[in-house]
Amino acid sequence: MADKLALTPVILCGGAGSRLWPMSRDSRPKQFHSFINDKSLLVNTLERVAYRGKGMDYLPARIVGGAGFEELLVEQGEASITEVEKYILEPAIRDTAAAIAAAIVDLARDDPGRIILILPSDHEIPDFAGFHRVLRTAAEALAARGGIMTIGIAPTRPETQYGYIERGDGDGPIYDVLRFREKPDLGTAQRFLRSGRFFWNGGIFMFRAGEMAAEFERQQPDVWGHAAAAVDNATRHDKCLRLDRTAFEAAPKISIDYAIMEKAEKIGVVEASFEWSDLGSWTQLHEASQRDEHGNARFGNVLTIDVNNSYLRSEDRLLAVAGLNDLVVVSQPDALLITHRERAYMVKNLAEMVRGIDWPPLAVAHSGRPVPAVANIRKWLFDHALPRWSTSGIDFVGGGVHEALTHDGTPADLGYKRLRVLARQIYCFAHASMIGWDGPSDSVLHHCFDTLTGTGWHADGGWIHRFNPDGSVLDDQRDAYDQFFVLFALAWLWRAKKWPAAREWADRTLEFVDQHLSDPVDGGFFETTRRVDYRRANPHMHALEAMLAWYDATGERQFLDRATKLVDLFRRHFFNDATWSVTEYFGHGWSEKTGADARIEPGHHYEWIWLLLRYGEVAGDRQVRDYCRKLYATSHAFGHLRGTDAVCDHMAPDGSQMSETSRLWPQTEALKAGLRVRAAGLPGDETLFIRMLDVIFNRYLTAPVKGGWYDQLDARGRVISTTMPTSSFYHVFCALVEYLDYEKALPPVK
Repeated sequence: MADKLALTPVILCGGAGSRLWPMSRDSRPKQFHSFINDKSLLVNTLERVAYRGKGMDYLPARIVGGAGFEELLVEQGEASITEVEKYILEPAIRDTAAAIAAAIVDLARDDPGRIILILPSDHEIPDFAGFHRVLRTAAEALAARGGIMTIGIAPTRPETQYGYIERGDGDGPIYDVLRFREKPDLGTAQRFLRSGRFFWNGGIFMFRAGEMAAEFERQQPDVWGHAAAAVDNATRHDKCLRLDRTAFEAAPKISIDYAIMEKAEKIGVVEASFEWSDLGSWTQLHEASQRDEHGNARFGNVLTIDVNNSYLRSEDRLLAVAGLNDLVVVSQPDALLITHRERAYMVKNLAEMVRGIDWPPLAVAHSGRPVPAVANIRKWLFDHALPRWSTSGIDFVGGGVHEALTHDGTPADLGYKRLRVLARQIYCFAHASMIGWDGPSDSVLHHCFDTLTGTGWHADGGWIHRFNPDGSVLDDQRDAYDQFFVLFALAWLWRAKKWPAAREWADRTLEFVDQHLSDPVDGGFFETTRRVDYRRANPHMHALEAMLAWYDATGERQFLDRATKLVDLFRRHFFNDATWSVTEYFGHGWSEKTGADARIEPGHHYEWIWLLLRYGEVAGDRQVRDYCRKLYATSHAFGHLRGTDAVCDHMAPDGSQMSETSRLWPQTEALKAGLRVRAAGLPGDETLFIRMLDVIFNRYLTAPVKGGWYDQLDARGRVISTTMPTSSFYHVFCALVEYLDYEKALPPVK
């Protein structure tokens, strides 16, 4: 009997959960959210089947869900105490019949006697012991009678949002099923409740794999055939089974109730004796949640005065409610829902309306001021910033560009000019010319390129480090960081203008780097031609950026191969799996530095995420996504100052010792990373890019001169910088163009 009562849970993880908008949405449905406790509904479901003993065991589970949620499914599945055997990934929505068929095809062939337990992923069942007792009763009945056994939930109200099961005669708890009934109107639901012969259909049922296969072949041969073909032609990676798209999409779209259950030859129902909710609405969540003495379920930072019987949740700000009863208020960074608790069913209609508009919105005013729309962002970039930095930012006397401008827009004399800043401006104006800026890009680029090649190249090869204000050489060491920024700039110059000299100088630069800065023993690059006792991850990050830029510009494999070597170096040395952070400073042989040098920079985390996801796309490397997920979690959780939401300049790897200052550039890298993470479908805060637009425009790009910025703030948002470093324009420009490109909002500039 013990073997017969070994159940294989198949957890169905589809559905949009639109009645729980705005938390549940197409990009992150309700099963992935933590509504009841600190675990998601999916993890709670998995841990419900971690039970062993008393005549029944659960075998490793199978999870069926959309291929677009692979990262979330695996992340949450592996976080559970329940072992997951495989993740069956659907390339399209074909409803529950095809999903279940795909989950059991192999078992029907190889182990037809296996008992399968079908569970939705989004129910709340707090009574684990009662749950197991009912399932054991159902499993024993199944072993004796065969067919299909369902679990019927005793109704507690005339519910119109559930389907019903009509039972036959008997004393229970096991009955024959007479018929399944669709969602009734209110009068019919009241009649069902009074009769005492109806259960809610909770979608929990069990069967032997072989018997269900026979039902599919009898009733739905097309569903079964196409699901089997999708499994046979699937691709496998670790525990993930990615169903074949062509075969699976050909399967009829039909629910298991219509496809099989209503006409099954032998089907029984066991009355559930446990508390149950499908958590399908905010009203049901209110009922399932812990409530205070006034009947309020409160989550997040919530204050109330004279409020009763309400569901109040804030994910982003202080929520203050007074003098109101029976409310649902759900505050998200990009949406606010307010409805009467008894009319929360209308949220589904709201969610449908939202799908018809451009949402999430472009802005959320965390600072209390609105963020510009796309047209105004373009206006700032094309009408103010590019004109300013192509005129006031150019050093027409000493050559190249000014190192910084003061807050009134005049050149700041810092006593030096870095060559890397010149390279960054070449990138900006080359890229700007490609996306419609009609300013004097050619003349600006010729001026900058002439300074770079005329004065910046060392007689022994490589690019020098710093100029004097008059354009003469101040520091002739060849810094690796500088070489890679020049390579990055030349890639964009070649891409935008196709100047032969851009490629020629790039080849000379690569030859110099390979001969004089490459480390043949430990890998990577030395910091500079002047040997120092430290090495940094940062130059290698920009080396990766440069190689990706050249690969984009030329399609030549050599650049992708170089990028791959840098990503391998990241895996071996830079990523710290213990702290989910990027180690910044190293000694000889890539030994990690300690003390003050052990600090990390969240801005670099975001920058690495942006680059690794780009690399993963062009190289077909999905493994880098896991690094990005972990870096995103660390930076998002620990890297933002509470008073401003700005990304701090640095912190300890464990999130402590956070600096109380925030430069502009980390905010732009967070914006870029947020966009890439969202586009890639990685788990995490999908509204980060909205928050960072708010921070950037309402805290930093508010300088007295148009097209300028304040470069550094303290923890209270007060300006502490005295100049506008020209180097920051590369970060701002790149981030805003990434955003505009993401929004596909680049019409010709007038």
